[in-house]
Amino acid sequence: MSAGPRSSALAGAAVFCFLAMFAVPAGAQAPTGGCPPPSAPTESTPPGPPSSASPLSPPPEQIVACVGSQSITGAAFSHWAVVAQKSEGSSKHRLSASQVIKQAMSFLISSDWVLGEATDLNIHVTEGEVRHTFDDIRAQQFPKLKEFKVFLKQSGQTVADLLFRVRLNLTSTRMQKRVLAGHRGARGQQRALSRFVHDFTTKWMGQTYCDPTYAVTDCGHVQASL
Repeated sequence: MSAGPRSSALAGAAVFCFLAMFAVPAGAQAPTGGCPPPSAPTESTPPGPPSSASPLSPPPEQIVACVGSQSITGAAFSHWAVVAQKSEGSSKHRLSASQVIKQAMSFLISSDWVLGEATDLNIHVTEGEVRHTFDDIRAQQFPKLKEFKVFLKQSGQTVADLLFRVRLNLTSTRMQKRVLAGHRGARGQQRALSRFVHDFTTKWMGQTYCDPTYAVTDCGHVQASL
């Protein structure tokens, strides 16, 4: 995000900082319904070019991807597509449609992966923890309310979006501590982390289904209709 160094704490990648995989913030939790069960057999097909005249503006109710039983709708994608476009901060460096799709979808999918894994590991972050952390970051990065409002307008994000990203950061940190617990030394911790990343990616990619227009590398299955 190009909001300047003062906003880096809020504008940086929001999940799994130790994976260094994601660069676009995730939106609100996706609604359920309309997704295949994680174990449903699906024939993968290579993603083709966008079939819609406006792939960045799908119908709000369209399901563009599923992570298990969690769906990512056209409305959620469109919102974060705008955020991805605004992240460049200049028309001279405008992203192509395929780049926007890659950034927005990768982060939306990855966010559901993290939340799903946290549920499986019984890792919880309270609303109070999220709000307290957010208030601290906002006060440090934007001492004046006017500056914060300018950042929101420039980035295309809302307070709810940023709270969600803080939740992901806190969840990721807690998850990392869980993975590394009991492993001594840099080598032992690295091995534990590598095993976790491999298993985590394999597990959640296998439960991820995408419409061909919105297929990215995180999609384990590509299917024409969700």
